[in-house]
Amino acid sequence: MNVSQNSVKFQPLRLYVNPAWHRGRIHTPLLNPWWGNPYEDEAIFPKQMFDAHSFDTKYYTITDDVHAADMVLPPYPHIWFLRHDTALFDECVRTAKEAGLPLLVDGVGDVDYPINIENAHILRYGGYHFLPERGRTQIPPIADDFLERYRGGTLEIRAKREGKPIIGFAGWAKLSPMQYVRTVMKELPVRFKSIFDKRYRACIKGVLWRQKAIGILQRSPLVTLNLHARMSFSASPKTAMGDMQKLREEMVNTILESDYALDVRGDANDSTRLFEILSLGRIPVIVDTERNFPFSDKVDYSSFALTVDFRDVERLPEIIAEFHAKISPERYKQMQRNARDAYVKYFRIEALMPLIVEELRAQRLVQNKMP
Repeated sequence: MNVSQNSVKFQPLRLYVNPAWHRGRIHTPLLNPWWGNPYEDEAIFPKQMFDAHSFDTKYYTITDDVHAADMVLPPYPHIWFLRHDTALFDECVRTAKEAGLPLLVDGVGDVDYPINIENAHILRYGGYHFLPERGRTQIPPIADDFLERYRGGTLEIRAKREGKPIIGFAGWAKLSPMQYVRTVMKELPVRFKSIFDKRYRACIKGVLWRQKAIGILQRSPLVTLNLHARMSFSASPKTAMGDMQKLREEMVNTILESDYALDVRGDANDSTRLFEILSLGRIPVIVDTERNFPFSDKVDYSSFALTVDFRDVERLPEIIAEFHAKISPERYKQMQRNARDAYVKYFRIEALMPLIVEELRAQRLVQNKMP
């Protein structure tokens, strides 16, 4: 991996964090190596994941000396500051400005709340390709290594089958009538914009895109759908309808027992599911709703995924069936290996920091050259 080899040539990125900013809440995961895993046992999956994995501190460190820092790091996600302590966020911004340092903001979340701060770098995992944002650094949602968690780390390569391809999906894909009405009412402004610019159709709620894609696949004679559609999000104890561990294992089995795994955006215009699929070494079929794919300048997504533009979603079964008919058995197996390799090299927690630091430094170089 060239990124790691190149990254060791410079000093770790030094992030200033004032110890007095610590509030004992769920801090940004960037601080887990120093402040610890903030999740309690009831948050089963995040707790498991951050107990097992951590960001690589060879590439960054924290300091309480602002004069020794490269950037200022507010210690909590931006959405937490908006909900609980805007004064503390303002203090972080002021500290960076007074020190003449850039600000590094954990801006991940289901909604990209605007951050109009000069000299800010913002970590995001959502957004839309046609709506660029200054200072954005695109990262993947942090996804656990399902192959290690559920299969002992052993990659199970699936042989290409003849006949109709099996498409697997297990997860939230249904809304109640009342939920549907509320969702459509909330989306009226963006739906109106989509009349004049079809790209805004991509902004429709992810579960509705999942419902649409699933319905199209169900009605097609060209594919077989291995489906476990649920009425709620199953990775949170607040919304899961059933035993969370059993639901998670059902999802893993569905992915592994299918020829391809369907990936459609969530509430954010991204999907943790994509990287969970890659961790299992399976080929995702990505419905691309103008998504910003992380590290796309380094990662060849076509080497492990079939991507279908959302404007072609009505042709989803035909595209999958044609792809499956044409791919050779050897290439089919290689794409599975590529999927697993991409997850380990680019998307697992330990692999993220060299890529993030490299991108942040590249952005600083560009900004320093600007008049």
